[in-house]
Amino acid sequence: MKAAVRSKKSKGSFCHPPLLLLIVAIQFLVIYSPTLDQYMVMLTTGKPGFPSMLIDGRRSFKQVDEFIPEPHLRCDFRDNRSDVCEMEGAIRILGRTSEVFLVAPSLASISGGGGVNATGVDANATRWKIQPYTRKGESRVMPGITEVTVRLVTADEAPPCDEWHDVPAIVYSNGGYCGNYYHDFNDNIIPLFITSRHLAGEVQLLVTQKQRWWFGKYREIVEGLTRYEPVDLDAEQRVHCYRRATVGLHSHKDLSIDPRRAPNNYSMVDFKRFLMWRYALPREHAIRMDEEDKSKKPRLLVINRRSRRRFVNLDEIVAAAEGVGFEVTAAELDAHIPAAASAVNSYDAMVAVHGSGLTNLVFLPMNAVVIQVVPLGRMEGLAMDEYGVPPRDMNMRYLQYNITAEESTLSEVYPRAHPVFLDPLPIHKQSWSLVKDIYLGQQDVRLDVRRFRPVLLKALHLLR
Repeated sequence: MKAAVRSKKSKGSFCHPPLLLLIVAIQFLVIYSPTLDQYMVMLTTGKPGFPSMLIDGRRSFKQVDEFIPEPHLRCDFRDNRSDVCEMEGAIRILGRTSEVFLVAPSLASISGGGGVNATGVDANATRWKIQPYTRKGESRVMPGITEVTVRLVTADEAPPCDEWHDVPAIVYSNGGYCGNYYHDFNDNIIPLFITSRHLAGEVQLLVTQKQRWWFGKYREIVEGLTRYEPVDLDAEQRVHCYRRATVGLHSHKDLSIDPRRAPNNYSMVDFKRFLMWRYALPREHAIRMDEEDKSKKPRLLVINRRSRRRFVNLDEIVAAAEGVGFEVTAAELDAHIPAAASAVNSYDAMVAVHGSGLTNLVFLPMNAVVIQVVPLGRMEGLAMDEYGVPPRDMNMRYLQYNITAEESTLSEVYPRAHPVFLDPLPIHKQSWSLVKDIYLGQQDVRLDVRRFRPVLLKALHLLR
């Protein structure tokens, strides 16, 4: 009886089927691990264009072969405002060398060029250089913009991935005129809106020449366009990998959007509503005097500049505006954007001399009236392009007042027979720096309030 018991225990110790199966499985994994890796890559659920990761007892996580889809690249180098390349496939971005690698599965894919659509350059090329800033062709600023190289390569030529992302990437420069209020919106914010808004925050910004203070100043806008922390590409040592990427920003016209060219037909009205959302602005529409309390006056903001192109006779202008029926405030706006946005949104009309202060018109409610005072020096066309078209694109009203020589303080500096008054065109042809120095840098405005009064009355009429 005891022998029988010992025999049963012995069998349980050395012949237990689950234990034997475990031992065999471990031996199999040790011997056949490389082959198994190649088989298991077919079973994993990694997303196309990204590597699959398998647990490996010797090295924690092991990267196996990456599936490389056929690349697709669309570049437009003919637009007069910016160069843009959009791509899909296995994309690797190396910040320290300013390179974007679009990986092809074979040399045949590269030489065939089937997935490459490049407008304005050689479509058979495998390397394209882009300065991802929206002032293309401007010799004053573009030489200082970091150049990004887009390369079509095989996997052997591309650096291995360090970090993988499920969202698309946008690569662009935060350099150039960064810090100028007008250019912040015109060159960066509106192009970013055009290029990224349709992605509903599911996009990562990779920024060359990144200015940290800039992203703090416009935090509300940036966080409305991306849910992810923008990457300082110049300081980035890791290789970031994506399935979709855009190098460069789309830009249509000065401080505005062409809905025919924008994703989802976004317009400047959509941009205005985006700003209302991000800054919690309460007023979508300006006062309608026929519909509201007749005793309530429309509010007019007169923006006075700190430096040149100031209103010399500000008190007279305020009195004239009050005389026709406006409630008037003359102010220099807060540099803190949320405070400035909230203040501007409370007004129904705005008056300012040509300059970056007029950029605040983006915060006015729809149907508001913008009055631009254009200084001397054949600045009418520039003024219309920069601040005349945008209000109309935002469902606002626009009035332009061109001053005379008598209303310019240049008349106190130069004789009336001077070319500064008689023929500004040669000065424009000579250099922009000279134009900027004379007409923008030396000139203040003394409005003839009697001549200006009909403009104020027209603005009042537009609010009815």
